[in-house]
Amino acid sequence: MTRRLMVTLMIVFIIVISSSSLSNAGSPALFLLGDSLLDVGTNNFILKAIGKAKYPHYGIDFFNSTPSGRFSNGLNMADFIARVVFGDTVTSPPAYLSLFFGGKYAENRLAKLMDFNPRRRWRRPTDGFGPVSLVARENPAIGINFASSGTAILDINSAVDQALPLSEQLSQVIFVHGNLSATIGSWKTQMLFAKSPFFMAVGNNDVHFFALFRAKLDRDQYVDSLIQTYNDTLRSLYNIGVRKFGILSVPYIGCSPLMRVTILDGNCSQIANDLAEHLNDRLEGLLRDMMIQSKGMIYSFGNTYDILADLYENPDRYNLKNVRDACCGLGRFNAMTNCHPLAQVCKNRDEYLFWDVSHPSQYAVQIMVEAVAFGGSRHARPINWARLVSL
Repeated sequence: MTRRLMVTLMIVFIIVISSSSLSNAGSPALFLLGDSLLDVGTNNFILKAIGKAKYPHYGIDFFNSTPSGRFSNGLNMADFIARVVFGDTVTSPPAYLSLFFGGKYAENRLAKLMDFNPRRRWRRPTDGFGPVSLVARENPAIGINFASSGTAILDINSAVDQALPLSEQLSQVIFVHGNLSATIGSWKTQMLFAKSPFFMAVGNNDVHFFALFRAKLDRDQYVDSLIQTYNDTLRSLYNIGVRKFGILSVPYIGCSPLMRVTILDGNCSQIANDLAEHLNDRLEGLLRDMMIQSKGMIYSFGNTYDILADLYENPDRYNLKNVRDACCGLGRFNAMTNCHPLAQVCKNRDEYLFWDVSHPSQYAVQIMVEAVAFGGSRHARPINWARLVSL
């Protein structure tokens, strides 16, 4: 064996050993961007943020019945996405802002979150989730959650709730990419970003804003601006190495208690549902075009619009008893206030479609994620989420 060949084999061996977990893991980490459907406590770190879920009765069905910043009675969509990636024993990765203690960035905290040589062994579910435990401790998945309640596609809409704009979440992702490149090297960082899925759930608040203030807005121009901003965000992520995109549609939100309470006769907001459907069509077209133009990109478009509509229109199929009212709240539709310590709380939370004025219950979220993760092309296209994270 020549010296040159020995050196070559040694280099290959070192590369294989140092990257074995990245190349074999399927999805070594999980990153999430978006709004309150995915927020796991980001807004608890934002002093001016209006939307916070850090007090009872939020988390009543979470581990030890503790509020965690999730807009849910228990687990939220980020947690179930984490279970698609890593199995039933995990919860969402921690919020990005938890990396900062006393206003100072904790680099060692990032290194711990992004440990891609873990001793844990993941067993991904293949067709559904196991039961949710009330006593098991929180077990964050590898990765980072950037989502903030109130975030919208357009920064001006995010300002309504003093949330982190989508543009700021993108800046945070770029910061993490640069920090990791300096810490573990550019090659490992590129491998990590290329193989890890980035899930996005945003657009709900843009639809809410339009439905409430539509008289001042042209719908087509509004949707054009939303799609352009979404396109810019996706391409910025692609340019730093992201290749696996899990995109959530805007759900069927016109029949939420929040929308119904604003309408005199209490019916659904057809304007909100029509806009959401139109925006979703444009978004799915954007993803198809981008994949054609972008080498190595893969995506899964989760059609949560149709799933939530089916839950609302066919409650008996899912053993739901109430699809009109919020489980936690006060007044008409339990939607005159958000969930808070003095609000009324339903006893049978798995029988309610909505937990509070605008967020599905843990039970409903589990059904939604199972459909897009393990279902067919009606619910996720061109592949489902389980397939996406396995690639």
